[in-house]
Amino acid sequence: MIWPIKDCCPVEYKSLAQFSSQEYHNDLGNEVNSLNRQVMEEQIAMNSQRPSLRSFLLLAYVLTWGLLGPWFYVFSVVYHEKVPGWLWVFVPLAFIGGWGPSIAALIVTARAGRRGAIRRLMGSIAIWRVPARWYLVTFVLPPLVTAASLLIVDAGSGTLRQFDAAAALAGVPVAYMFALPFGPLGEELGWRGFMLPRLLSRSGPVKASLLLGSVWTFWHLPMMLWSPGASMPSFMALSITSVAIYWVQVTAITAMMTVLFLRTEGSVLLAILAHLTFNTAEAVLFGGLPQLAAERQRAVYIVNVALLAILGLISLCWLAARSKKAAAA
Repeated sequence: MIWPIKDCCPVEYKSLAQFSSQEYHNDLGNEVNSLNRQVMEEQIAMNSQRPSLRSFLLLAYVLTWGLLGPWFYVFSVVYHEKVPGWLWVFVPLAFIGGWGPSIAALIVTARAGRRGAIRRLMGSIAIWRVPARWYLVTFVLPPLVTAASLLIVDAGSGTLRQFDAAAALAGVPVAYMFALPFGPLGEELGWRGFMLPRLLSRSGPVKASLLLGSVWTFWHLPMMLWSPGASMPSFMALSITSVAIYWVQVTAITAMMTVLFLRTEGSVLLAILAHLTFNTAEAVLFGGLPQLAAERQRAVYIVNVALLAILGLISLCWLAARSKKAAAA
């Protein structure tokens, strides 16, 4: 299903700059430089025009499903994760497929021919001067939620008392190095840099988060089918229930990242970092713990999704309240 862009923004959401202006003046003061605001306003100014979401969504899905999907099928189903020599020739194509959303955003933006559009899109990655608390939230919240999940499953701190912080921290660089190219960099220029601002201008923040969460979930379909662990956990068999749980997880994260996006004036850099920390939180935390049984890992995951759902609902309520306040202003 495609959601076209209206010619002008709805009354309740005229622009992201209007939506968050008072918040930034009250809370951020001089911490965010004027260039960040200018980039954000220029980005929003073109949201209701072109290029279209239709082209972006089609291209993002075609690139990933057409290039990465077949590679996963051959790698996982045909050769059972043993890569024959000739298959390495197609790794660059699979890599392009994994970068489908970001590549699609660049292609569709370039085809629109709007002067400076690519510069503005890429400029969203350079928005780094945001309050330090948002970096803290980005790096601390995901592992904290995972740790809270383990506490709930254990009904106490028994396992966490065995936590080796040095071992966990030693694993962070490797986890980040491997995770960064496969997801955060390849997706966020598309999801948060291109698609989210256009959905916000058309639908407002709540509906935009729900729509993007659904699009993001089912973009992972080839990974769900043929690469357990690349999207849903490998211990969860593919079923309607497991897909529904995964949708809740992704949509809750999307809602939280919408709040982050708005509170950092459209920083795709922070979106990339948030995507990275959500993807690696479990690996980093478990890297400092004794090996957990599969049943406990499954329980931790389910509780983790439940906690994320609560945080996602809180985020949606906050977005709805701010949107209502902006409409009344």
